[in-house]
Amino acid sequence: MLKLRDVSAGYGKSEVLRGVSLDVNAGEVVTIVGANGAGKTTTLKTLCGVVAAKGGSIKFDGDELSGKDPHEIVNLGITMIPEGRQLFPFLTVEENLLMGAFRAGARQTRAQRLESVLELFPRVRERLKQRAGSLSGGEQQ
Repeated sequence: MLKLRDVSAGYGKSEVLRGVSLDVNAGEVVTIVGANGAGKTTTLKTLCGVVAAKGGSIKFDGDELSGKDPHEIVNLGITMIPEGRQLFPFLTVEENLLMGAFRAGARQTRAQRLESVLELFPRVRERLKQRAGSLSGGEQQ
């Protein structure tokens, strides 16, 4: 489903990734583990098109991602969700969740996707009308 082959990327003249390869098959969960500065975030940013790959190949369902703009990659269903509590504190939990369906193509399926999230995290349903900033730190994450 997702294949990275010999990917290199970096910032300016600084090479952060050199020869990164990995496969993610349908239904798999893959974790990238490493020390601070090892290139985990750069790998994800390169996959999402935020950092340009300087070499190698990134394919999703056979479609080459290298060279595509980030919004094109999002339209394919790939995005990066940073850790932490980066939410809109004055919006409700539901409004925060719906921000993920801001893109026109996602609006068509947002009710179904919201329901999927609520099935995975049933406690969130109880909090939909609550301001996101009033949740505990753990709930916000």
